[in-house]
Amino acid sequence: MAFIKRIFDHLFNQVLVESLANSRTFQKFAVWSHSTVKELQAKSKDGASLMDGQFGKFAAQAKEASSKFRSDFAAELSKVQAEMNKQAASKANDPSKLRPKQ
Repeated sequence: MAFIKRIFDHLFNQVLVESLANSRTFQKFAVWSHSTVKELQAKSKDGASLMDGQFGKFAAQAKEASSKFRSDFAAELSKVQAEMNKQAASKANDPSKLRPKQ
């Protein structure tokens, strides 16, 4: 039974391939689909290079923004630390603030 099935599959595939190969419509479809795929590949390469350029610009802007944020944060942190040190020094110099009144 398997032998007959293989013979039938072989004959069917041979007839199908020959009929498609000789069909003008199928040939036109094959050429059209091939050219469309090539065109889409070219567009995707252009799009990829455009995206690479945009990503590079974004990365540079993000790096600049993060370094500005870091420097601003460090400046604010040093201000807060100086204010806290000043308050701690004033408490240390003023004995009435160290002990609660009884």
